[in-house]
Amino acid sequence: MINLRYHIVSLVAVFLALGLGIVMGTTVIDRVTVDALNNKLDAVERSVGATRDENGKLKSDVDRGRDFAVTTRDQLLKGHLRNIPVMVVAISGVDRRPVDDLRQALAGAQATVEGTIWFTSKMRLTSDNDVRSLATALDLAFDRPEVVRRLALAKVAGAATREAAATETSPLAALQTAGFLTFEGPPPPTSTSTTAILPATLAGLPLANTRYVVVSGAGAEVGDDVVAIPLVQAYAQASGRVVAAESGQDTDGGRAVFVGLLRRDVAAARLSTVDNLESAMGQTAAVLALEDLGVPRYGNYGVGRDAQRILPTQTP
Repeated sequence: MINLRYHIVSLVAVFLALGLGIVMGTTVIDRVTVDALNNKLDAVERSVGATRDENGKLKSDVDRGRDFAVTTRDQLLKGHLRNIPVMVVAISGVDRRPVDDLRQALAGAQATVEGTIWFTSKMRLTSDNDVRSLATALDLAFDRPEVVRRLALAKVAGAATREAAATETSPLAALQTAGFLTFEGPPPPTSTSTTAILPATLAGLPLANTRYVVVSGAGAEVGDDVVAIPLVQAYAQASGRVVAAESGQDTDGGRAVFVGLLRRDVAAARLSTVDNLESAMGQTAAVLALEDLGVPRYGNYGVGRDAQRILPTQTP
């Protein structure tokens, strides 16, 4: 006969079994799981360590390759722009390192580097005071911002064709005084630099037959369509002595955001472009493209969309 004592014993047995199962689960089974996870974690850590070591080796290789490329650049370019006047024009906000590297490459090519002018954010002309200031600086009639700016850029580009620079007022000096641009002198002379004596200020610049590199793109404080593109177009129309250049990244939409627009413009027939100024290869392309302007010969160089080749083809 099943009585109350039997039921009590049965329930106690069930709970004992349940408790034993819980204890086993939290000790034996969990221990197996923890050991498995620890093994996997150790394997991941070893893999990460190996990857870190490999990345370190690759970075060292890249650094050595970059040093080699810079050395090769300077050897390759020596004398290619001997005594040719070159001015770098950049928009404030762009990465300065490629601009500095370009200046060094120009010096190594023995160009007469006149310096770098940096157009400031004041060129946006966001107020009537700025518009009036720009018009007054260059003796232009007060008008809509886009009209005054276009006439100002045309006057800057027109200065490139002046025959008697010393007897005319430099628009660059006037723009500097009004705060629309700043001026950075030429890089320090090296053993291979030109020996030409340059004016101490913008008042005597640009020199006759100056060739230009206009640098804009990512980070520019003034939109490419506002200053850089119309300025390049004005240089192309005035003298055909201009190279447009930018730094880039190999990501979607990260390259040729500035020069890509110029490559599809009608003025492209009288200008050259470089889309990888961040590299020694791009700096080399810019210098050789400047040399080709004397032929004249134009092209689109780099690694981005619509680039024709990496470097200009140096043929007689």
